[in-house]
This record gives sequence, C-alpha cells and structure tokens, in this order.
Amino acid sequence: MKLRSLLETQVRHLYTQLAQHGSPETAAFLLSRHPNPGPPDFSEHLPRSDPIHHPHDFLVREAAYNGNANLFRYLVTEYHLLSHSSNIEYILFGAITGGGIPIWKIILELEPQWKDHEFYEHHGVVLEKVVEYGGPDKKDLLQFLLEEGADLGGVTEPPLKTFRALGAGKEILEMVERYC
Repeated sequence: MKLRSLLETQVRHLYTQLAQHGSPETAAFLLSRHPNPGPPDFSEHLPRSDPIHHPHDFLVREAAYNGNANLFRYLVTEYHLLSHSSNIEYILFGAITGGGIPIWKIILELEPQWKDHEFYEHHGVVLEKVVEYGGPDKKDLLQFLLEEGADLGGVTEPPLKTFRALGAGKEILEMVERYC
C-alpha cells in the first residue's frame, strides 16, 4: 500500500508540473494511456479532479489556472473540454484567477458565449468574478472582456453598485462607467 501511495503522489506531481510547464506533446503521450473521458459528470470531484482518475479534467483546469496557453489550447481542441458544462465553471474560474488574457483569448476564439456565463445558482457572471477574484491583472482582464463584448446587463444589480460592493477600485469603476 505504501508503494501505491508513493506512486500516486509522483503521478500527481507529474501532472501538476505538466499543467504548469508542459507541452501538448507530453500531454498527448501521458493521456494516450487514459481513455478519452467523453462528457463525464465531474461533480463528485469538485473543485479539482484528481489527476489519477480524471487526468484530462485535471490538466485543463490547471492549465487554465497556470496560464499554460499551448497546453490549454491542445486540451480544449483535442478533447472538446470547453463544451462540457459541468466542467466549464472551473475552467473559467481558473482563467479568471490565474490564467488571464492568454487563456481567455482561446476561450473566446472557440466558445465566445462563455464570456457572459452566469455561475451556478446565480452566483454572478464572469465580469463579477473578475472583479471579485481576479488576479493581479484583473483590470486588464476586465477591460479585455468588455472590449470583447461581455454583457454588463447580466451583472446582478447595476454594474457600478455591484462592482463597488465587490471592492472594485476607482480605476475599475471609471472603466466600467465608460461601458455602461
């Protein structure tokens, strides 16, 4: 049992490193040992799937979070992982909190409707999540999404009021005001 545990730890580490710095070729090699997941229900594995049981799902989420655009593009085109609605919120959240504009360019190129996605149980739209949880480039990401046509009409309340309540700074509020 100890050997299995050690091996599983090494596999997890390998997939984490792959998501951060790996190439599509390396992913193709490792994933060739696993069947294509099809449109599975990942709800039992949220917020992150385990790379041992669901490596495709783990890699796409982690590549989105880590901003590994080459790997992310490969995974979402080869395995159609943007079309799984049970997976999309975690991909979008990873792109918001870590991956930023490079990942969002790929998402919008392949599935432009996701820029207006409303999170499960009315927990806000993408723009709200960017303001609330966005990484260091959240202002740039918010501007990018607004330029790409993200709909401020989906925001829970009037956008300025909502973003102010989420702690948006003066620069963000001024930018949003220009798009209202």
